[in-house]
Amino acid sequence: MSESKRFSLGFSLIIIVVICLGLNSQWQLSKISQDTDNLYQHPFAVSNAANNINFHLVSMHRYMKDVVLANNNEELSYAVEQVTLHEEQALKEFDTIFERFLGDKSQLNRTFQTFIDWREIRSEVIKLVRTKENTLAIAITKGKGAKHVTNLNGLVAELVDFAFKKAKEFHSRSLINKQQAMLTNIIFSFFVLIFVFVFALYIRKNLAHARKDISYRTQLIDQNIMIATLDKAAVITDISSALCRFLGRKKEDLIGKPSHFFDNSNDYQQFEFDILCTIQAGKKWQGEIKHFDHQGNIKWANSTILPSYDKNLNIKEFTNILVSITNKKLAGVDKLTSMLNRRRYDESIIHEMRIAKRNGHNFCLAILDVDFFKKYNDQYGHPQGDIVLQSIAEKILSYINRPNDYAFRIGGEEFAIIFSNLDKDMAERYLNEIRQGIESLKILHSQSTVNKFVTMSFGACVVNPDLILDENKLYIEADKALYMAKEKRNCVVVV
Repeated sequence: MSESKRFSLGFSLIIIVVICLGLNSQWQLSKISQDTDNLYQHPFAVSNAANNINFHLVSMHRYMKDVVLANNNEELSYAVEQVTLHEEQALKEFDTIFERFLGDKSQLNRTFQTFIDWREIRSEVIKLVRTKENTLAIAITKGKGAKHVTNLNGLVAELVDFAFKKAKEFHSRSLINKQQAMLTNIIFSFFVLIFVFVFALYIRKNLAHARKDISYRTQLIDQNIMIATLDKAAVITDISSALCRFLGRKKEDLIGKPSHFFDNSNDYQQFEFDILCTIQAGKKWQGEIKHFDHQGNIKWANSTILPSYDKNLNIKEFTNILVSITNKKLAGVDKLTSMLNRRRYDESIIHEMRIAKRNGHNFCLAILDVDFFKKYNDQYGHPQGDIVLQSIAEKILSYINRPNDYAFRIGGEEFAIIFSNLDKDMAERYLNEIRQGIESLKILHSQSTVNKFVTMSFGACVVNPDLILDENKLYIEADKALYMAKEKRNCVVVV
């Protein structure tokens, strides 16, 4: 048999055995994965939901006591509202159990019907309290109501017991599958080792070609991927040619110099400190960097920084990978003021409202309008008006310091600011600081009737996380506040 045929035969045998090993492993792992998934999708989900139902049952019964002990209509309304809230949460948990329960559905239906029956007792007690028959309401709550809740707790506990038994069953089956998978993989691996040992001599002949291929790929990475290696102090130890082109610098001028993570904006020192706190703790960092080249052109990139470890699992260096997003950023930046434009406003406000709601924070939209700007343009000319807008934008941006604060130019002399986690009074003070900062620019405006300098009116709307309000309604409310502010000019109105 020729060498070429032996190579092909040996390679084919290895491939066949590896494929068999892979298919078997995939099949065994899928079984284990399915058992694990079943644990989380069924028993664990059911037991968690059942435990949550028990919590809501206790809470409902507790607030029912507040119902019968209410001293006035306000206390009664609050207690009834809390009972209804926990009842709705319990119903949601029942939805989860109905979807995931693997046992006898008649048992589940009996438990659910018992829960529904409790609502009649609840309604009867509330009705009695509203008609001032508190003695009878207390008797029902302590008697029939408490007994019903105790019975219901027992039924729910049965669901939890069933879920744990089912979990144990899935776990046992998973262990059996694991043992079978290990035995089968050992057998297949033994055959693989035999074929690999015989085939090793032939593979050596291909190493030279592989080295050339690696060299070629390294060259591709160097020319096309923006990547740098940094030591523990963020000093550049290696950098690709592609990243050098992005930075507009030579490789020899960069190696051995502090990287500052390639951000040279005004806040780079705090930015660098925050990144080091993250990556020196062994965590990956992702975010955006801003870089000004030697000609003053601004560039943006998505940056990912990954720690590398030595054999003792100590951090030895960092890998910084960047992807240019300059074109995308420029598409969302107002050319005159360098602020984010209306397109970015439409994208950002929806995203930031969701984040604020998820974190339980207040959210504020403020709309700013230059007072008597048309008169200013008529008096001083549009080029001078553009300079005023640039100065105002720069001043506004100097106050935008928190990660979730954004400022936009949304049209003409109109600007917008969005921020979160400030109440109404704090938001008003913050916006007044910006208003006073703009006034402190002392840009002469002889046609203004409220001040000899350029001023701005602010209208803002602060919403709490529990209020259901979309971005369009929020804009309308802020615009109404701006209308009220423009009746006085050079003031802040927050609603």
